[in-house]
Amino acid sequence: MVAAVLTLIWRQVPSVQELTRMLEQQELLWGKAVLVSQQALSQRFLGFPAELFERVFHDLLPQLQARWHHRQKRPLPVAVTYARKYFENIWTADGST
Repeated sequence: MVAAVLTLIWRQVPSVQELTRMLEQQELLWGKAVLVSQQALSQRFLGFPAELFERVFHDLLPQLQARWHHRQKRPLPVAVTYARKYFENIWTADGST
């Protein structure tokens, strides 16, 4: 369950449904791929101790912040720089995962 919580935070998984799909299709951290229903996962989260979730989050928060600051300093891709010359707002998507 801790591997699922870490994945949820680290990879910014938007929903329990998406986490359920990821658990079925991928090995997450030290956990093997496992088939679990969305309802079962939701129930596990409801019973997951809030103190443990808080401790994991606070341990990860400095790393998440450092990575965010590092990303802010990266140069934009050439295509994005080009598009920003012609459009006031643009949307980009990362399809790497």
